Amino acid sequence: MIYTTEAGTRLEIGRVPRQDIDNLLARHPLPEPPTRQVTVWGGVTEDEPVWDDPTYQAELTGYWLRFGREQLAVVAPAVTVVSGEQADLRELEEAGITSRDPASQLRASVLTATADLQAVIELVFYQSTVTQRGIDEATAAFRVLWLDKPVLAWKVPGAPAEYAPLYRDHQAARSGGYSWERFCQLPGPEQSAEVAFYLIENRLHWLMSKLK
Repeated sequence: MIYTTEAGTRLEIGRVPRQDIDNLLARHPLPEPPTRQVTVWGGVTEDEPVWDDPTYQAELTGYWLRFGREQLAVVAPAVTVVSGEQADLRELEEAGITSRDPASQLRASVLTATADLQAVIELVFYQSTVTQRGIDEATAAFRVLWLDKPVLAWKVPGAPAEYAPLYRDHQAARSGGYSWERFCQLPGPEQSAEVAFYLIENRLHWLMSKLK
């Protein structure tokens, strides 16, 4: 995948081992959005995340700023400069940045704009692991409807069980007949598609159970 920075530098975006991303996220959990109560199937209420809450968005921005350096250290091996000017390596060394620190070198010489930095991190994640973007793309491609409405748009009443995305992904891998090691070797969009298929199947089974 090719990405062009605001300065016109073309980067080839690859992928990194999913385990590196899982370890990074385990060390730095994302902030949780606030919730609001909504009415779902059968008049039951459940808590729905408020993704556009200003306070949450500010916390999310701070999260990316605080952990951006470590994120870049993880994704840097997956980024290759294809064309465009880079800062002279001698200048970087004078600034205390050496070739032994590829993440800092990449940040100083290429990803000088915050938008580029975030976009490159997101693209490496997209290609390396399960992402909401990948799930949404696969869900749209599958186009599984229930009463002319996307299956995953039907809300399931709240339940006391809670689990992290990592548990969901393990379940999706098992459901698809993959060992966890093999699942992690799949490209990110394929991992996301497996998770989307697993979520759709579960939701369909739940919806059909309400017809009995």
